[in-house]
Amino acid sequence: MSNTDFSRFTKHVVQYFWDPPARNEDAADIWCLGRRYDSRYLDARQSKVISTSPSAQSDSDASPADSAVVTIDPQKPEETAENGRDDLANSRATLSVSEEEALGWPADFLDDMEARIWLSYRSGFPPIARSNDPSVSSAMSFSTKLRNLGAQGGFTSDTGWGCMIRSGQSLLANSLALLHLGRDWRVGQREQEHMELLSLFADTPDAPFSIHNFVEHGAQACGKHPGEWFGPSATARSLQALTDKYHLANLRVYARPDDSDVYAESLLALASQKHPDDAFEPTLIVLGVRLGIDRITPVYHAALKAALAMPQSVGIAGGRPSSSHYFTGYQGEQFFYLDPHTTRPALLPTSSSAEAEAGEQQKGLSGEDVRTCHTRRVRRLKITEMDPSMLLGFLVRSREDFEEWRRGIEGVVGKAIVHVHEREPRYATGIERAGAVDEVETWDEGTEGEDGEVEEDGGGDES
Repeated sequence: MSNTDFSRFTKHVVQYFWDPPARNEDAADIWCLGRRYDSRYLDARQSKVISTSPSAQSDSDASPADSAVVTIDPQKPEETAENGRDDLANSRATLSVSEEEALGWPADFLDDMEARIWLSYRSGFPPIARSNDPSVSSAMSFSTKLRNLGAQGGFTSDTGWGCMIRSGQSLLANSLALLHLGRDWRVGQREQEHMELLSLFADTPDAPFSIHNFVEHGAQACGKHPGEWFGPSATARSLQALTDKYHLANLRVYARPDDSDVYAESLLALASQKHPDDAFEPTLIVLGVRLGIDRITPVYHAALKAALAMPQSVGIAGGRPSSSHYFTGYQGEQFFYLDPHTTRPALLPTSSSAEAEAGEQQKGLSGEDVRTCHTRRVRRLKITEMDPSMLLGFLVRSREDFEEWRRGIEGVVGKAIVHVHEREPRYATGIERAGAVDEVETWDEGTEGEDGEVEEDGGGDES
């Protein structure tokens, strides 16, 4: 055995004991962005998707069934690439088909998760200039200050502070993928269109949805400066502003950064304002909500699950206190997510040698860049460990789709987390909407965790 093989073998052994793949031992259905999968593992891709979405089942070719699914132990500190976990190395070829079958996860579900776009920390991108405001430094976490002590030219990595931005990018990227590639798209199909979509999120100021442009808008309009952690509100405002500037997205964004009140009249006006014939343009609804004080109040659990089960769902940007993730589905009390807390080289489009010789200026991402934006390694987190502050996303493609979504929202069992109204109230006195106070749910002391402890909600990203 060569030194390289021995090193790879020992790494897998350490990983197996430190971060082992979890087994599917739950009989509950598996949900992923409005699609339901039978939890029972069936042989060789015969687990059939049962869809609540009007879109048809995928007819894509099967991709290799090599995945790992892990459950995060709430007592174990979250790891990053800096202290040992490398999701990219574990995202492919870690398990054989037989090993995957032994874990019991439906292959169709894993193919669906692999098709979700995963954007994470990056390093080595063009510098993002520091703010000249002396008060900004006090808002940065200690770890961010430490990492960037010698970076006088600006930030060339978002490690430690950009996880909410990356989760917001993931939510938007998957919305565009659903809109332009389709719900049944899978990795390996329509590769040129796939690459062009990912290029919109490249780590360069020229890319319309780059971290540079998120940070620029955050500083101008949200009071968030380079190196500061974004919250759901700033992320929602940035998503709306950047999408409005990039008309080729063919997408509108209806943002309620600080509440979950949707006003149908305003949304329909926004969706059709660019068209003289009132044609409806696909619209991304993003809602900043807080469903508790330091953890999600149990009365909201059913409605949060229902949100991810809607065919219009494009996921949730949220996570642990001070540590954002992009949630795509759930099973029972476990929520599946993609974790941005792994630092990889920046996504920087480059011209191929053939294009350079031909004098063409078109640039694109490499195949390796594209592969870093997908993973079959699915992670999950108990709903009781999730931070109550989050950003909900829904994509409505037509008036009919909006009305279907509205009926779904109004029919949710349990305490609603989204409220749809016909039109915005006209307040002359500045008094809040009638009934708003009555809708607030407080944490019942009788529903505390077994240990009786309450986690603190920090303001920075220490991961």
